[in-house]
Amino acid sequence: MSRIVLASASPRRKELLEQVGLEFEICPAKGEEVITAGSVDGAVLELSRQKAEEVAAGILSYNEIHPELVTPQDILVIGADTVVACDGNILGKRMQPICFRCCPDIPTAYTRE
Repeated sequence: MSRIVLASASPRRKELLEQVGLEFEICPAKGEEVITAGSVDGAVLELSRQKAEEVAAGILSYNEIHPELVTPQDILVIGADTVVACDGNILGKRMQPICFRCCPDIPTAYTRE
């Protein structure tokens, strides 16, 4: 594999890839995130796929428009995402405010899976 692209601006994801010694570029997706999946796991996979596909499409489009500027190579685009959930219900994206008065049973600590 010649090139790795992280489709995320997350400092944590960047840190994780650096810890395993990967050389990569950061090209965050900017599109609207749409959740249609019925489960938390499905939603995270869906959002991750959306990010990776958006960035990959942009790279392919650029390569087609400017073939003289690129060298053919294998490219791996990594998409990843996080959601906040409680009892199987998606409450929002990480770092978005959640109404704890409406949801008093939400624990104040969380576990990453």
